Amino acid sequence: MPDRRFPICSADVPACIGREALLQRMLGALNKPVPDHLQVIGARFAGKTVLVTEVIRRLRAAEKPYTAFIHWDLGHRTPADDDEFLKRLRFELIEALKVRHPDYAEFLKGAEGSPCEDISTALESLIDENGKVLAVLDGFDKALANGRLTRNLWDQMRELAAKPSLRLVTASRRTLRELIRHPDAQTSDFWNIFDQSPIRVGCFDEQDLDAALRLTPELRLDAGARTELWGSTNGYPILVLEVFNELTSRGQPGEVGLEALRDGCEQTYAIVRDRLDALWEDCSTSSRDLFRLVNEQSSVPRAGVPAADADVLMERGFVQITGNRLQRPNRLLARMLGELPNDATAMARLFATTAAYEANLRGVLGCRIAQLDGLDSKLSRYLTRGVEDLPDDPGALLTHIRGFVDRIFELIWAVELTDRRIPSGWMDIWKRNGERRIDDWETTFPQGVHRVRLLNLMTGTDRTPRLSKTVSKGTYVLMNSAHAFGDFGQHQEGARIDVGTAYAALHLCVELAASLGQDLLTQS
Repeated sequence: MPDRRFPICSADVPACIGREALLQRMLGALNKPVPDHLQVIGARFAGKTVLVTEVIRRLRAAEKPYTAFIHWDLGHRTPADDDEFLKRLRFELIEALKVRHPDYAEFLKGAEGSPCEDISTALESLIDENGKVLAVLDGFDKALANGRLTRNLWDQMRELAAKPSLRLVTASRRTLRELIRHPDAQTSDFWNIFDQSPIRVGCFDEQDLDAALRLTPELRLDAGARTELWGSTNGYPILVLEVFNELTSRGQPGEVGLEALRDGCEQTYAIVRDRLDALWEDCSTSSRDLFRLVNEQSSVPRAGVPAADADVLMERGFVQITGNRLQRPNRLLARMLGELPNDATAMARLFATTAAYEANLRGVLGCRIAQLDGLDSKLSRYLTRGVEDLPDDPGALLTHIRGFVDRIFELIWAVELTDRRIPSGWMDIWKRNGERRIDDWETTFPQGVHRVRLLNLMTGTDRTPRLSKTVSKGTYVLMNSAHAFGDFGQHQEGARIDVGTAYAALHLCVELAASLGQDLLTQS
C-alpha cells in the first residue's frame, strides 16, 4: 500500500492542517463573554467537518468556558420531522452531559415531558453551575432539505439558543437562509441569531500550504513546482493533499521541481477525478458556462459576471480572482472537461442511457429556469432546490411541490382577487350556467383542492367563458397536475418515487411558473 500521508474522506476525521486564521476567528467568537452562534459554510470536500472538529478539540483541551460538547452529524439518519429532531437532540445532549454533568444526563434519561421542555429544563439548571454546551450541527443542509421541519421547531430552537448555557455552530454547503425552503420557516427568528458573516471554508492560502509542507519535511518545492501546484489545484484542499500523497508515496526525498510536480499531478488526476466531477455537478449551469469562458479566454473581467457564479467557482478552486479579473482556470478540472466529447449537445452522450438521462436532465431544467425572466424569488428558490434534489432525492422534491403550488396561488390571487373575495357577478354567471358546488364560496374563500376548481371556473369551462383578467387556461391545466403532485408529495406513504416521475413533476412546475409569468406579462 502506498503511504497516504494525508487521509482524505476517511472513516475518522483527519487532523486539521493550517486554517489558523479561521480557527482563531471561531475561537474568539465562541470565547467572548457573550459568545456568538456561528455558521460554517463551504463546498463539498472543503474541510468543514475537519475545522469544527479541531475547534471542539481545542475548546475541550482548554476546559473552559464549555463543559459539554455535541457534534451531531445530521447528514446521516437525518430527522424526518420536528419530534424526531428534538428527540435526537435530547439524546445527543444526554451523551454530552455524561462526562461532567452526569446528574443532568440521568435527569434527561428519565424525563417524561416533551423533548423541548426537558432540554430547556436541563439548560436552565446548567446556568447555575456555570455549565455551557457547544452544539455543532454538522451537515445541516440535510436537516433543511427534507422540508418537513417546520417553523415551530425553529422557534423552539430559538428559545433554547437564547439560554446562556447553549451555543450553536452549524456546518453546511450554503448559508442557512439560502437553504430554507418553505416561506413559513423563513420567517422564524431562529435564523437571526447567527453571526451574519459566515465562516467560509474554501481553498488553502499560502500559510495553509506551508503548514501542509511542514508535515512533509522530506519534500521541498522549488519556485516552479509551487507555481505549478497552484495552477493545477488553486489550493483546493483535497487536490493539494492528494498531490502530496502521490509525491510522498514515491519515497524520493529532496527538492521537487516543475517536471516532478507535473508528473505528480498527472498521477493524482485518476484519484481525484470522481471528486472533481462531484464538485462540478454541484455547480449551476450558469457557473459552469462561466468556467468554460474563463478556460477559453484565460482571463475574464469580474465586472458584469454574476457574483453568485463567480463565488461558486472560486470557493471550489476552479478559478482565482486577481485584481478585477477571473483567471487561472483549474488545470485538473480543465483536463476532465477536455476528456468529454467536443460536441457538448451530443444526444447519445447526454441521454442515451438511463444513468445519463438522470444525470444530465437536471442541467436542461436548470437552463430552462434561467430563461424565466422576472421569476418570483420564492418560486425560483423552490425550482432551484428541486434541481439540486435530482437525481439523488426524488422524494424530497415531491415534498416541496405543495409549497410551490401555494406560492403560485398567492400570486394569482394578488392580481385576480386581491381581497380574497369572489365577485358577486362571477357567482351569478356561474349559477346561471349551472356550475355546481359553488354555494359555499359566497361566505368562505376556497381552500385546498377547491382552489383548483375555482381556477378552472375563472379560466373558462364548456359552460362559461373565461372571466379571469390575466390567468390563462393553460396555467390552470398545469396547476391541476402540479396540485396532484403536491398532494402525492405530502402523502408518499412509502411509495416508490421514480426519478423520471420526479423530473416530470419538476418540469411541470417550471412550465407552470413560465405560463403564469407570461400571463402576468401579457396583462401588464
